[in-house]
Amino acid sequence: MNRNPFSEVLDTDDDHIVCFGSDGTVFRWSEFVERASGVRDSLAALPGARWAVDIDDVYEFACAMMGCWAAGKTAVIAARQIIRREDLDTKIDGVLTSAPVRSTNRLSVALTQVVRANKPIKALDPGSRIVLYTSGSTGKPKEVGRALHNVEAELSAFESLWGTRLRGSSMYSTVSHRHVYGLLFRVLWPLLSRRPFATFDFQYPEQLLGPVGSGNVLITSPALLKRIGHFDPRAGDWAAVFSSGGLLPRDSAMDSKRVLGTHPIEVLGSTETSGVGWRRQRAQNNEMWTVLPTASVRVDRDGFLEVESQFSGQAGWYRMGDLAKLVPDGRFELLGRGDSIAKIEEKRISLTEIERLLLEHPFVVAAAAVALADDTRQFIGVALGLSRTGAEELARVGRLAFSTTLKDSLRSRIEPVALPRKFRYLDELPVNSQGKRTQAAIEKLFE
Repeated sequence: MNRNPFSEVLDTDDDHIVCFGSDGTVFRWSEFVERASGVRDSLAALPGARWAVDIDDVYEFACAMMGCWAAGKTAVIAARQIIRREDLDTKIDGVLTSAPVRSTNRLSVALTQVVRANKPIKALDPGSRIVLYTSGSTGKPKEVGRALHNVEAELSAFESLWGTRLRGSSMYSTVSHRHVYGLLFRVLWPLLSRRPFATFDFQYPEQLLGPVGSGNVLITSPALLKRIGHFDPRAGDWAAVFSSGGLLPRDSAMDSKRVLGTHPIEVLGSTETSGVGWRRQRAQNNEMWTVLPTASVRVDRDGFLEVESQFSGQAGWYRMGDLAKLVPDGRFELLGRGDSIAKIEEKRISLTEIERLLLEHPFVVAAAAVALADDTRQFIGVALGLSRTGAEELARVGRLAFSTTLKDSLRSRIEPVALPRKFRYLDELPVNSQGKRTQAAIEKLFE
């Protein structure tokens, strides 16, 4: 069996701390391997190749993942609502859970019933597989598969870029381990690099403050980083902050530097592609993205970004939904989503362009445009998050005058039919569990 990065870590006597709980409890490598070995033995005695890992506890989840791979099974990772869909009965052979499940149509193994095995896991098959599902925010959830060697290649790229910076750090997170970003950054990368990770989530901005961040790493999303601007300078002191799941507004990146002590490292990717590029917004108008090591990007004739890499498990080039422009030094600039087109009075209207133009206004920090209709006509609605000056101006002049000001800023730049007719002003725009906006949630604001 071929050696690979995870096999090198597994075949060690180093009893380092794997993870820690909110009460100070720590879990060491020897215990982790015993539990993972118990899962391996339980699954090896059962039929079925594809096992869903439906576990909330991050430590138990990691043990189940490793045991699944050690047993030669495919680990299926998805949000619980996807795992429990009836139409997946033919795609999932069994489910790994924390505690016994009362009723299920599938095979089930509960970690509370697994006997720990004092037999080390010496190696993993590099052909072991993982299956993820897209969130379904733009349609039916789609299955995405890749092999262990694809995952290890991406984690090795992360380590080559940021490993030195993270030396001696512990990893904390605000994002779910059930989705590709959280799975890679808060579970698998720490396991491979032997960095302790927190088994609990931070849920509120206040939890990021104080000494907890000193020398440590935060895995988070724009949804939380947009909510820290009111804190005092240097209220936190993190060694590194990673953000993914959406583009981070420049103001929020600056807030992170001022409040948390570091500019966030934004990672661009998707369930289908995994990681594609990264950036740190440190200078004025520094919005360019750097391609991750060993990945390649290009722009097709329609202006869409395409990516090819060994991270995704897919052969050839994959077209993303982002419009982009390449620059001579090999980096690229995102120009907005190219798949957000609405037809209003027989004209094709780019919702992305409306959002982009609104975000140029100093009153606006977040924008989402949707196509709406009433009994007589179709029109555009926009939901907006406001800057401090924007919120003050809204309170001073009222909604009608404020909305008129924003419409006037668009009049000479877009078709008259594309001018928004309805506005919603919010403290922050709604997002799903992955920190992404969904069209359904935005449309609901206008009901």
